[in-house]
Amino acid sequence: ANSYIVSSSGTYSIPAVKGNSSESVGPVASAEVLWESFGTDERVFKGSLVSGTKYENGKVYFKTADSYREGNAVIAAKDASGTILWSWHIWLTDHPEEHIYNNNAGTMMDRNLGATSATSGDVGALGLLYQWGRKDPFLGSSSISGNSVANSTITWPSAVSSDSSTGTVDYVTSHPTTFVKGGSSQSYDWHYSSRNNTLWQSEKTIYDPCPAGWRVPDGGVWNVAGFSNTTYDDTNKGISFSISSPSTTWYPASGYRFSDDGALSNVGRSGCYWSVAPYSSNADTLGFNYYGDVAPTNSNYRAYGFPVRCLQESE
Repeated sequence: ANSYIVSSSGTYSIPAVKGNSSESVGPVASAEVLWESFGTDERVFKGSLVSGTKYENGKVYFKTADSYREGNAVIAAKDASGTILWSWHIWLTDHPEEHIYNNNAGTMMDRNLGATSATSGDVGALGLLYQWGRKDPFLGSSSISGNSVANSTITWPSAVSSDSSTGTVDYVTSHPTTFVKGGSSQSYDWHYSSRNNTLWQSEKTIYDPCPAGWRVPDGGVWNVAGFSNTTYDDTNKGISFSISSPSTTWYPASGYRFSDDGALSNVGRSGCYWSVAPYSSNADTLGFNYYGDVAPTNSNYRAYGFPVRCLQESE
């Protein structure tokens, strides 16, 4: 997988393969932590969450801090020239619960991908943000009602415009922390030359950002489950939807990163959640806002950065 849940302190290893495949990422010479974040405004130092990275015998090793903390980190494997071959999200959180949706729509996680909480009103419930089809996350807000980016251990690179060199799968694989802006010339898709509808699919792909056993959900899951207009919780900034088990599930208004500049916006006012389903130029999302409007199927530009709520894979 491209994301690994770590729920206790210790030393861990992950196979140096591309996503859920068995294909090697290439000639790995080194491994390093790209960034770490608590997902809050708390200052974070290198090694606060993970450290001790190394590559050995086809695996990337790392260890958590002796005093376990929840948060997120990304580890990269590099070749001898320092080029990133692949990267993996380390998700330090308690094990997410399974939520069963109405009408056999599926079993979903109780929280957003990258969230350290499933509790309404908790900033830890916001999670991380993803451009459609990309496996690597971007930071969300440090507040449930403001557009202040969570602290991390790096200064993130400036967003780049999509063109024939930057709007490619190879580029975003080797530049996992770079937001690729979608311009009007390609209908606000970060992928430049043409639509690539194969990056995320119902059959999990190597670019799917969810942990093993989970994937980005199908486009109709929220519609089948009967998500509709409901009361917006202006105190906790989000919406509780009725489901089969437990009785409700919390969706925070995590906001998004704009497709045209990568800036964080609308935190506490709107929530849009990716699915695998592409439109001709956009992609299908669940959308809601602080007015209480809910669109179980909605269309949005693929270059936006939205949260992901993972669906359990069929056995």
